[in-house]
Amino acid sequence: MRAIRFRYRPVRYLATRWLGRRRPGWATSPLGIITMDDVAEPELPGPDWVRVETSLSGICGTDLSIITARDSFTLEPFGSYPFVFGHENVGRVVETGPAVRGWEVGDRVVVNPMLACLQRGFDQPCEPCGRGEFGLCRRFDQGNIGTGTMIGYTPSVGGGWSRYFVAHVSQLHRPGDLADEVAVLTDPLASALRPVLLYPPRADDVVLVIGAGTIGALTVYSLRAIGWRGPIAVLGRHAFQFELAERAGATRVLRSRSEMYDWAASLPEAKTYRPTLAPSFVEGGPSLIFDTVGSETSVGDALALAREGGRIVVVGTAARIQADWTRVVIRQLLLAGVIAYGMAPFEGQTREIYEVSLDLMRRNGIADLGLLTHVFPLEDYRAALSAALDKKGHRSTKVAFRPGV
Repeated sequence: MRAIRFRYRPVRYLATRWLGRRRPGWATSPLGIITMDDVAEPELPGPDWVRVETSLSGICGTDLSIITARDSFTLEPFGSYPFVFGHENVGRVVETGPAVRGWEVGDRVVVNPMLACLQRGFDQPCEPCGRGEFGLCRRFDQGNIGTGTMIGYTPSVGGGWSRYFVAHVSQLHRPGDLADEVAVLTDPLASALRPVLLYPPRADDVVLVIGAGTIGALTVYSLRAIGWRGPIAVLGRHAFQFELAERAGATRVLRSRSEMYDWAASLPEAKTYRPTLAPSFVEGGPSLIFDTVGSETSVGDALALAREGGRIVVVGTAARIQADWTRVVIRQLLLAGVIAYGMAPFEGQTREIYEVSLDLMRRNGIADLGLLTHVFPLEDYRAALSAALDKKGHRSTKVAFRPGV
């Protein structure tokens, strides 16, 4: 079958990192670090696994960081190569192992990609998995499927940027009557929703969401879906993102960093300070900030704007960042990172985040946001990645592959 894979070749990787900044098309060219290959279908790792035919598979910001060689080497010990991309997957079961119960060939599925203790064949979970923090599993380099964190980054199980991949029965969820074009948003919604559930707004909070792409819009959507009716300001970059943020429920759209600083300074009792040898900062700014970008600039802005005692939740996949951490201590800020996969409190219960995400999508008209803007066949992968990377030029939010086309 045809599959889009990442091959770690150090010289090409470094060339992509440095030359890609000057020549934006480098990363998706034949000189980049991704290829379309003919590969064998992955085998079922055990009797409680299934084979899934991909219906839709999304392109994630993490995928783009890898493709443009802007990811962090910190994760290298948990990677093995070459792997097939694709962890935001909806599909159809086409084969079941002999121990599979409750699932049949033909069933539509949304697949949680995380490969933690249970999926790796361990009877006793590690401490994080035992408390429902599956994204913090300590065994990503152990077990019967080899090294890798999830479907889409683990060679032995494949990924959704191909016709078929395999999944453990515990990873399967039923989309019900949700269309594939909506169900494929389950993973990005989980990425936005779990931080909101773990760090919910308080009654007197002023909320700022940095970034108005897929995760930024879904963070606003999540805040409204859990019943928050307070103010939400969103920093976007492009006109179509401003419209998306408003549809999701933003009360104020900020069109530039300077406008964001002016807005923060306009809050009651807020004040701007301008040190001679350091960037400006605001005292009395927003009290809860969700950074869905995870860049050096966005983290720096969050630190500069957060109110004393405020909370900064990093949702975007941050990599190498230099920042002035003075205000973390002096203003007693809480800085937290949240990975999507695990349990979360919801309506008085602790539930798995994919289940909660699917419930909310059934209740709250997520299709009205229009997040899925582009769908491509695998053979057009360079055009698909170009659309995902050039958001302004293509007015793209979520881009996905339809491998069966």
